[in-house]
Amino acid sequence: MTSVYIGRKSRNVRMLLCFCILVCIFYLLISYDNSRSNSSISDQISSRITYKDRPKLVKGLGNFEPKEDDSRDGPGEGGQPHYLGQDQQNDADQSESEYGMNVACSNEISLDRSVLDTRLPECKHWDYPQYLPSTSVIIVFHNEGWSVLLRTVHSVLNRSPKHMLKEVLLVDDFSDKPDLKEKLENYIEQFNGRVRLIRNTQREGLIRTRSRGAQEAKGEVIVFLDAHCEVNKNWLPPLLAPIYVNRSTMTVPVIDGIDHKTFEYRPVYTEDKHFRGIFEWGMLYKETEVPDRELRKRKHFSEPYKSPTHAGGLFAIDRKYFLELGAYDPGRFMIKL
Repeated sequence: MTSVYIGRKSRNVRMLLCFCILVCIFYLLISYDNSRSNSSISDQISSRITYKDRPKLVKGLGNFEPKEDDSRDGPGEGGQPHYLGQDQQNDADQSESEYGMNVACSNEISLDRSVLDTRLPECKHWDYPQYLPSTSVIIVFHNEGWSVLLRTVHSVLNRSPKHMLKEVLLVDDFSDKPDLKEKLENYIEQFNGRVRLIRNTQREGLIRTRSRGAQEAKGEVIVFLDAHCEVNKNWLPPLLAPIYVNRSTMTVPVIDGIDHKTFEYRPVYTEDKHFRGIFEWGMLYKETEVPDRELRKRKHFSEPYKSPTHAGGLFAIDRKYFLELGAYDPGRFMIKL
């Protein structure tokens, strides 16, 4: 009797254990299905939001395209070359020797001059998300020509959506030109805080000064520009939109050229070609045409494309991400003449 009783009890325990295991498996299966369902719904909602927030090509002008034509007459307007008279040649030669460019010519050109719109025609028909990240444009300078530096500042202020541009941050790498001292401080007061000026107490070089600018900046995204640039129409939203979608994206503009003697604004690249930066085997930087396999990944010819590297001078990046990466190498001491 005892042996029979123990056998039945053992069988009942095994059945109970099997039942518990089945219940657990059943519960896990239901939980897994629910999580997949919830994840699917979440992914669908996320994809819909992301789709709405991505740039869209439209038939009319894009939502941030300038509504008014800024073309006018005057020296250098429309990005046209400006030539000094023969009696001014000594001034031109002296300024080229001092600044590396014809600042005497620049001084006769309006700080608010218009430039040639060198974009692809399709670029004018993009709608961008309304509320892109706030931006600090960082401009490092050392003994830059007055009119050249301020034309850079004016072009950024004139051609950037006001609600996106947090500030233009001027970072002075220990300049000793008199007009870049108190005169500059007084001049930027008219911008009511939209232009800030900070100064190094000793010469730090371009790289470390840029890193300081990134640390001091107040915008969510930082854009590095040289002190002798002019931005073109609707330049900022195309740089910000990819970063808005993915904060680890760095964006680089197509860079036109400004003649250092006549200040003619002209395109460097042809309309029907796209170029990107690469390194040769000797680690020399160069630019080459974007391969067809990369271009075919895009739906429209004016969409951005991937590049393995870039020239390093002008780019936009999420400020916190840039600092998380370590910013520039603080050991690099680069003096830009």
